[in-house]
Amino acid sequence: MSACELEEPLIESAPIAHRVAQQLCMRDPATGETCAWYHGFWQYLRAMGLGKTSGGQGAFFVDTLRAIVPRTDAVARVLISGSGDYSMPAHVLFAFARDARPVDLTVVDHCETPLYLSRWYAGRRGATITTARSDILSYENPAPFDVVLTNSFLGYFDADSRQRLVAAWHRLLRPGGKAVFSNRIRPGASPAAVGFGPEQTRRFSETVRAEAKRWQPVFGFDPDHVATWAHTYGERFRSYPIRSADEVVTLLRDGGFVTDHVETVTTAAPEGQSVAGPSMADGAAYVRVIATRP
Repeated sequence: MSACELEEPLIESAPIAHRVAQQLCMRDPATGETCAWYHGFWQYLRAMGLGKTSGGQGAFFVDTLRAIVPRTDAVARVLISGSGDYSMPAHVLFAFARDARPVDLTVVDHCETPLYLSRWYAGRRGATITTARSDILSYENPAPFDVVLTNSFLGYFDADSRQRLVAAWHRLLRPGGKAVFSNRIRPGASPAAVGFGPEQTRRFSETVRAEAKRWQPVFGFDPDHVATWAHTYGERFRSYPIRSADEVVTLLRDGGFVTDHVETVTTAAPEGQSVAGPSMADGAAYVRVIATRP
């Protein structure tokens, strides 16, 4: 898949994402904070080349969907388990559109902002999708899915919750259905949640300020203001590390899956990249997985 084949209109959608996040992002009843610091900023990061689009694994998802879904008139049922914006739905729609193959796409996320963006993108492409604001751990659907697809999602769950996540995928798939995903791996990391260190946060904020100055004529934002968004992002972002491909294989096996394909790849950092951290477009190792529910 060529990157230029798949249209992701970030210059148009990033300001939309920032605006609707202030209205739609979930509010934590304990702290009063919302996830707008993430969903309202993420597309700007991607537009500026600082955030990873589908973890850098977009071609893997498109090629895998085309390979594992039979070329029949039957409608394939695909579930996206968590999506930061419309990127994962865009890859699914793209995978099926080239061969004019029918797809029934459902996107599940606990926040309304990425669901809104997914519907916005689908409408732009003349497609229809179903969205459900739900915790994937408790999500139910009377009709089983052929494929569950996700990216960099395991890091939002600790070890115990990951077992429940895999159980949810198993429950939602038909026998013979596939789980397809990628996730960053951090060899040697502790199981505790990781984030940006103080120096990474500072460097990230400064890098974003510099990029925002370059992009100011396009977006019309204040670079100093954008740098404060970056600082908040660096302070708040956390993920639970996956430490090896073997850890993922064990998790799936214990959850009743058979792994068909497991590989580890290393993404290349953009030339001149000066910041590293969770979710950034830095060079990192990723595990790619295709697994079957027997």
